[in-house]
Amino acid sequence: MTAKSWKDIALQKQTARNSCIPAKWVNGSLKQDMETAGYTNTREYLDSILDPEETSIVNLTMVSLISKISSGELSSVQVAEAYCHRAMLVHQILNCCSEIFVDKALEKAQELDEYYKKYGKVVGPLHGVPISLKDQFDIPGLDSSLGYVSLTGKPKTEISLLAGFLEKAGAVFYVKTTVPMAMMAPETVSNVNGYTFNSLNNKLTCGGSSGGEGALIAAGGSPMGFGTDLGGSIRIPASFQGLYALKPSTNRFSYLRISNSYSGQGAIPSVVGPMARSLQDIEYIAKLVLNGGLWETDPKVLPIPFREIEMSKLVIGIWKFDGKILPHPPLLRALHETSAALKAHGHEVVEIDFPSLQIIEVADRVYKADEGREVFEECKVSGEPIVPAVKPLITSTPGHQPLSVNEWWDVDNQSYVCKQQFLKFWSETAGLTNSGRPIDAIICPVWPSGAFLPGGPAAMNYSCPFNLLESPCAVLPVATASKTLDPVNTGYVPFDETDMLIQKAYDPELQDGLPVCLQVVGKKLDDEKVLAIASVVKSCLVADRGRF
Repeated sequence: MTAKSWKDIALQKQTARNSCIPAKWVNGSLKQDMETAGYTNTREYLDSILDPEETSIVNLTMVSLISKISSGELSSVQVAEAYCHRAMLVHQILNCCSEIFVDKALEKAQELDEYYKKYGKVVGPLHGVPISLKDQFDIPGLDSSLGYVSLTGKPKTEISLLAGFLEKAGAVFYVKTTVPMAMMAPETVSNVNGYTFNSLNNKLTCGGSSGGEGALIAAGGSPMGFGTDLGGSIRIPASFQGLYALKPSTNRFSYLRISNSYSGQGAIPSVVGPMARSLQDIEYIAKLVLNGGLWETDPKVLPIPFREIEMSKLVIGIWKFDGKILPHPPLLRALHETSAALKAHGHEVVEIDFPSLQIIEVADRVYKADEGREVFEECKVSGEPIVPAVKPLITSTPGHQPLSVNEWWDVDNQSYVCKQQFLKFWSETAGLTNSGRPIDAIICPVWPSGAFLPGGPAAMNYSCPFNLLESPCAVLPVATASKTLDPVNTGYVPFDETDMLIQKAYDPELQDGLPVCLQVVGKKLDDEKVLAIASVVKSCLVADRGRF
């Protein structure tokens, strides 16, 4: 019997996945209809064609959904049907789901409604709330393929600890979302699932590696989702699609039974975090999970419940440029406007020169420690080729060998030195401020550009340093790109070839109207503080503009 080719296996997986879309929601012409109607924004298109009552449900924040379900104004089935329908349409346009199980979701919602009718109360704080999960989250009966053909058809038998906690609180799961191969790329593409596109402009990338999650949420197909972040994987999709998100400090959220690439690598641990369309939703879910006592089961989780933080006058460090790759004009304007809004409301703002380049060099050695051996070996199982977007992030120049044990120890020591230097730098910012206080947080870009065309240039200069440093980061939208306000910077001379490619990729027309996001960065374990500061930043911008 001839073994199946990787292409056959991938096609079989895609066919099986798509067969799980209820027949009444299958629309083979949907993507073409959207293009014919002149739309590139999936959310706007679906809002224009779907039933207004259904649209009103999916446009609610998660906190509002919780209120309406708990009061009986909305049933769990109503909410599940609205989100499952929307998610299936979003998937047919953007290709964002890796696993689809809406039948089970609707059954679960019916059970929740029966409980509510019988007892007159909700089962928990997430009763009836649809929550989407990145492909990595183990769910019994479903694959966690990590973007590999070889890992399809191998369903998991246990649920991840975090997913189990959410489910017990009443959450309704209905899809898992796409990732790039090995979850090691800033765009979401794999041989098993294909390419996932941006919800706000379906010609652009959605980012990665939590790209399917970001695309689904931003298009209105999920009120809340969970991704993971090793070098920017939560923050990049959030930034490219105008979402709020939290990359927590290491070991605040449980990673138990969440499948992962490089799972034994501890120098830069991957972290789990939430993504949503509302900052209030991020705060709500963070508080719920961090007060959930998951450290009683997962020994890696730090026993630190959510701490309420009240911020008064802030001292903020604005990091505009790392000296190697200049952020695109919309980001530089966003930094200027955010700084001005904070100053206008009595907060102190200083510009900082954050010494990130050594951190990036050490992080690069971590990401390439095995010279791609794990990825190449997994690809050999099915015979699939490595995805081009992944290879530059996991391999050095030809001829390099994987690090020896002693070399790995050296990298770990270098990482420790970087963390010490970061704390010293932070403390010394007191010398820059009028108040004599060190900064409360750094505000900077997540990525040097907005969403780019598939296969565009990549540079993790503003994201990966904070993974190595284990810093919490809150992402929030602060501005809108404008072809009028953000012309090409013709006077800038690129630092090197990567910088040149990044600058050449900027197209004011293509970016016009897209959201511009920044990240609020804190010291390790200041998760609650970065959320509180993000709320202050948002309030200052709203007071100035009446929006965001």
